[in-house]
Order: sequence, then structure tokens, then C-alpha cells
Amino acid sequence: MCQKMLNGIKFDDIKICDDLIIDGHHRYISSLLTHIQIASVPTQKTSATHPFDWTNVEFDKDDWDTESKIQYLNEQDAKYNNIDLDVIKQIISNDK
Repeated sequence: MCQKMLNGIKFDDIKICDDLIIDGHHRYISSLLTHIQIASVPTQKTSATHPFDWTNVEFDKDDWDTESKIQYLNEQDAKYNNIDLDVIKQIISNDK
């Protein structure tokens, strides 16, 4: 995601409620790492929302997404940015 941000790929806004990230944790971390600000929009908490102490987070460089999920996300990024899927594939191939 960081490589995509650094190459100008846009992402959905981060959804927040009070001081909690409801949707967009990876986008938020990527924005911190790349120093690229992502907009945020207010949303509601659900009964499943629980605060978490982010000082306890450990980075895991393993990619837990399946090949089909990565393909789907790349297709969504291409569609959202109105660019060809091959552009996304080129960007992420430079990240490896």
C-alpha cells in the first residue's frame, strides 16, 4: 500500500468515530509511513468496536492476503483511480 501511495494512487477516506479508527487501519499506518495525508470521515461505532492500545502493535511483513484477494484489491484500486490495472501491477512489482 505504501508503494501505491508514493506513486499517487488514491484510497478511500479513513472512517473514524471519536478518536477510534473504525475502517482504514492499514491506510492510516501507510499514510504515517509515507507522510501522505489521507482524509477522514466520521462514522458510527458498532457493538464490535473496542479500543486498542496501538503501542502494542507489531509489524508483520508477511502478506496474509491470498492471490485472488490481492487481484481483487488491485482491480478496485485501478477502478477507484480510473487507471489501467497494468499500472497498478507495475507499481506493486517495484515494491518487491
